[in-house]
Amino acid sequence: MAGIFFVDAIRRAIHERARKKRVQFARSWPQVSAQVNTWKIVPAGDAAQSFTQTDVIEAGFHFMLNNDYYGGYLRSIPMTRREAERLAVGSPTVNVRYNPENPDIVAVLAEDNARTFPFELVSE
Repeated sequence: MAGIFFVDAIRRAIHERARKKRVQFARSWPQVSAQVNTWKIVPAGDAAQSFTQTDVIEAGFHFMLNNDYYGGYLRSIPMTRREAERLAVGSPTVNVRYNPENPDIVAVLAEDNARTFPFELVSE
């Protein structure tokens, strides 16, 4: 059984390194304002930091660029389900970075949206 946990740790480390690399690359992309249009509360999975912080908020957003619609998702840090239900409301504007060569590839950086939401985002 110990081997399974070892493989999971390696897998998580690889995914985290890839996420950080994508975020670093996205910092040079242009920004656009997007509108949050859907909210969902989902299990935190591997990101859960404790037995009580088991859920994350996932919000869908859209934006227009050159008369075309694009969109994506953002995620919060893990929190309690009750807190997530209380905070996942409204339709705020979010700052999104998009790949100028392919606007379907987007990134939401926590530092771009520090004052937008009453909860912290995970840069993705």
